[in-house]
Amino acid sequence: MRQIVAIYVLMLSLVPVFFASCKDPHEGGVVYPDASDTCDRTVLVYMLGSNTLGGFVESNISAMQRAVAKGALNNGNLLLYIDRYNALPTLERLSFQNKTVERTVVKTYENRNSATVDVMSSVIEDMKELYPAASYGLILWSHANGWYPAYISDEMVSNATTRSFGDDEGKAMNIDDVARAIPDSTFDFILCDACYMGAVEVTYDLRRDCRYYVASPAAIMGVGFPYEKILGDLFSCEKPIPENLIEVCKSYMTYYRSYLDPYATISLVDMGELDMLSRSIAMALKQSTDTLRISTIQQFSQEKGVSISYQNLFFDLDDYVQNVCVDTVSYTHFSDCLDRVVLYSDATDSFFSNVSGKWRTYPINRYCGLAAYIPGACSDEIIDTYYKTLSWYEAVYGAVDEMPVIIAD
Repeated sequence: MRQIVAIYVLMLSLVPVFFASCKDPHEGGVVYPDASDTCDRTVLVYMLGSNTLGGFVESNISAMQRAVAKGALNNGNLLLYIDRYNALPTLERLSFQNKTVERTVVKTYENRNSATVDVMSSVIEDMKELYPAASYGLILWSHANGWYPAYISDEMVSNATTRSFGDDEGKAMNIDDVARAIPDSTFDFILCDACYMGAVEVTYDLRRDCRYYVASPAAIMGVGFPYEKILGDLFSCEKPIPENLIEVCKSYMTYYRSYLDPYATISLVDMGELDMLSRSIAMALKQSTDTLRISTIQQFSQEKGVSISYQNLFFDLDDYVQNVCVDTVSYTHFSDCLDRVVLYSDATDSFFSNVSGKWRTYPINRYCGLAAYIPGACSDEIIDTYYKTLSWYEAVYGAVDEMPVIIAD
């Protein structure tokens, strides 16, 4: 979900005696052709706008065009896969030639649901075939709701109002669909211009698909990322990729701190460190408290409507582990791993949520850069059963004998 505000279309086997180091980069078999930065880059923006964000498609593209006119592409290729109402999906290219920004339709597709594994993977293959490069970036642009399911057993949940990523006229992709659609080791970075994609469950599923990951654990306002300001950093070769992505994060926060709705969270994640992070949390949970009062733990959504609630779904990961773990050594190890995973994080003092039709602000007192669900917190048996199918659940909770009793008040 991207928020539309006011009048705006707003445990595995663990060594019992000592901890493993958090210094092993990119474990899990992820191999990239060249770790150095390069000007030879193609960035694909996967825009699903057949929804309430449709009005932002052209304004975001216009911002990109302004950046292109300033030389942001640095000899790279910017591709836009666009699916919106009353038009066939297209693959378009923005370029700067003869002192003019050109917008060229590279390929037109048949009418289809773009929120599927087959379509997303085919567009990525088209990108690689038509504009091969030494480095690739991906921007996921649409509504989203992190790990929360778009469907269970091929049946839509809550009248199709939920979506992990994407919204193509009510159809969406679960996060494991997105992971399957992206070939391993394809992208140097993935940036999510979509709500709640900074959940650790999402990052863990996508850990083999990219080296670095930029996302928000909370909602993103409807206007999305300030593309005129960030596009140059996405194509820059002046600094290593993570340093450029930190600049992207800083520009995002600067923009929203002066926006009329000044609410934003952002983080940059090193995907190669997530396996070690999962093991450190599994160890911490083996030393857990008997009960856990979730009202004391920082959340990043209080969304609540007639048929759906996003309350008690997205907790601050560090606040959760610190509250659940009673062993100082285990928590310190987790904290060290978290520092290696989250390369940059920032947040405003509060976040925005729509509760029963009214927009309200809630304070952000703790922020580590990643959100996480606490099993049992939402008191929905179907959702908790689904959560146990996630890769993150198996990695973290698979060897935990007993979880603390959740106290909700």
